[in-house]
Amino acid sequence: MFWKTLQQNQDLNPDNTTKKPHWHVMLSSDGPISLKAVTKIVEPLNVPAPQKVGSGRGMIRYFIHLDNPEKYQYSRDEIVAHCGADVESYFELTKTNKLNVMKDIITYIYENKIDNYADFLMICIQHSDDWFDVATNYNTLAINKMIDGMWLKKKNELR
Repeated sequence: MFWKTLQQNQDLNPDNTTKKPHWHVMLSSDGPISLKAVTKIVEPLNVPAPQKVGSGRGMIRYFIHLDNPEKYQYSRDEIVAHCGADVESYFELTKTNKLNVMKDIITYIYENKIDNYADFLMICIQHSDDWFDVATNYNTLAINKMIDGMWLKKKNELR
């Protein structure tokens, strides 16, 4: 059984007072696990009743409020993986996400006249893990060609 935890200690109540620090825990396994079995595991801990998770990916995103920008944004690094759990796998980009990130990257290169791949990679590191992932693992040739094109365009404009 694998489990992932995050202590939320920066959340606010509707009246802007800080909520009591609390833990979120997600249990998972290689095979099916019943709610009854999970209840038996957590019962001695005197915690709220466990709930079945529809989407592990959605739950991990919820842990850090990734889809709720109005809430405090916890870091992915604050999620603790236990018993070999792979937290990063919950953040892998879908095909659609990769396409959208690629469009954002190409637009950024064009609008900001980026003409150097090394500079661009540093921008990716500062911008987001998703940009860096797409730029280094999926579309290196296309991005290089775009940056080469911007360099040639700049060179021709200087003539």
